[in-house]
Amino acid sequence: MDVSMLALLSKTTNLMEHLGFLWVLQTGMELNLWAELETPANLAELTARHPDWDAVLLEHWLEQAFCQELLSKKDGYYQTNKLAKAVNKYKNYGLEALYKELMEHWCTGFAELPRLITRQREKLNLGSEMEEELISKASLASEPFVWPFLRTKCQRENWKRVLDLGCGEGRYLTKLADEFPQLQGIGLEMNPAVASRAQERVKKFGGRIQIFCRDILLLENLEEELGEELGVFDLCLMNNSVYYFGKEQQIQLLNNIKRFLAPEGQLGILTAVRKGAPVRIFKTHVPQNLMSFFLACHQGFQGLPTQQDIEDLFKLTGYKDVNISVMPLGTSHYFFAKGSVESREMTR
Repeated sequence: MDVSMLALLSKTTNLMEHLGFLWVLQTGMELNLWAELETPANLAELTARHPDWDAVLLEHWLEQAFCQELLSKKDGYYQTNKLAKAVNKYKNYGLEALYKELMEHWCTGFAELPRLITRQREKLNLGSEMEEELISKASLASEPFVWPFLRTKCQRENWKRVLDLGCGEGRYLTKLADEFPQLQGIGLEMNPAVASRAQERVKKFGGRIQIFCRDILLLENLEEELGEELGVFDLCLMNNSVYYFGKEQQIQLLNNIKRFLAPEGQLGILTAVRKGAPVRIFKTHVPQNLMSFFLACHQGFQGLPTQQDIEDLFKLTGYKDVNISVMPLGTSHYFFAKGSVESREMTR
């Protein structure tokens, strides 16, 4: 057999294994089997507990989970191993939403590629589930990497007022407020369902953290809409949102942000970037480039920015002192920059 044919078959076999891992993992989370199988059980016991389930498919799922080394097996009894216990432990930290997004949206989206590329069908829409649930919840998976960095930077730079644009469920604002009792913050979230969850989350701060359901592209009208002056902020955050906007919108947004920054205030943009070199032992350029590909299949998206795109955006809009920090695993970068005094005055 031709060497290239062998290489192709090897890649295909690996792909099948990876897809099988995703299917098994997501199914186990949705059916709560990872929690149930922390106590050993055999097929007969599981079908007795779930008489309406398809016993043949359940048996195949158990065998596949065993083959994928997510379950151990002894005398016909299956039990979660260390990896599967971690799945169950962390599923509410973005994993469940992430796997659902991959399986129910990425797979179906990429299946349309031939028709999308040849323009035989219009680009896809993200859909209400993605916009209201999965995007904000899947982002929790990056929190263990991002939060320690953000906390250390806040402590070092003594931020007192924070404006979070596209704040999602307000998790970073609430974590900052919990950690730093003098910190005040305002979050803007465009999606009403997500904004409502954020508003519930910040009630405990008694007004120290406020969430408004607003389109951040209309930032220049925010004070007029609210009927009050907001003052200036030490930090403006844009976490995992810059790629939702076209180039002209990005320029408009960054120019509008400057009027809300204190003299030494910073804008922090967290984003996955494409075409990056792998970091450490992980091929992290593969998933981030796939994410860019997935976004580009949808209406209004061009995909993820490159590092140079963000640096050029700061330069175009008059920001200075750009600092770039690569998050662990290399999939996301945090860009910080200061708005110059001159350009800030021009926006007023």
